[in-house]
Amino acid sequence: MSSSIGTPNSVRFSGEAGQGNILMGIIFAKALVKEGFWVVQSQHYGAQVRGGLSYCDVLFDQEPIDYPEAKNFDILYLMHNVGLNHIGNLKRNGILFYDEKFVENIPQYVERITKKIIKVSASQIAIEEFSNKNVANMIGLGVLCSVTQIVSLERLIEEVKSNVSKNYLEIDEKAIKIGYDLCKKKYPLESTKMYKKLGKGYE
Repeated sequence: MSSSIGTPNSVRFSGEAGQGNILMGIIFAKALVKEGFWVVQSQHYGAQVRGGLSYCDVLFDQEPIDYPEAKNFDILYLMHNVGLNHIGNLKRNGILFYDEKFVENIPQYVERITKKIIKVSASQIAIEEFSNKNVANMIGLGVLCSVTQIVSLERLIEEVKSNVSKNYLEIDEKAIKIGYDLCKKKYPLESTKMYKKLGKGYE
């Protein structure tokens, strides 16, 4: 079943300012454009440069999007406890990803909203593998795209190369690959599955 005009697929990347969730959303949005979707990407920064709440929303659809905002989301990626209130914006049977190092005590009521809950060790792996917690965003983006099957690994790497400084390109590409292989669960969005089956995506 494909989504209709006015009800695009919606994703929110939520975290603490400085964690890189805005970059996650930007790379994800640009990859979706290359896949042939209509895309709207927006971002919100708190008053603090670091330590406050920030989030990035990405809406995408097979048809033009008539309203550029969403109140509820098919997919929510939480990088930090500071964004816990956003769980209330997750759609029923949506997909929740959360970084287990910085997100604690997921509310019990979440299981009444969805059973699709993915605990991601992105920050822990970033510290252990790279001695750099700043690449947790790329590990998380790899996990999200692998689980949802929205964007291929090749497309993600292509967009990383186009949007990341050369100084970080090698480490970010490796982080994306680690994330893409990290989780075996698959929760593909029905609308994107049909879209790709019809050959609508660009190559």
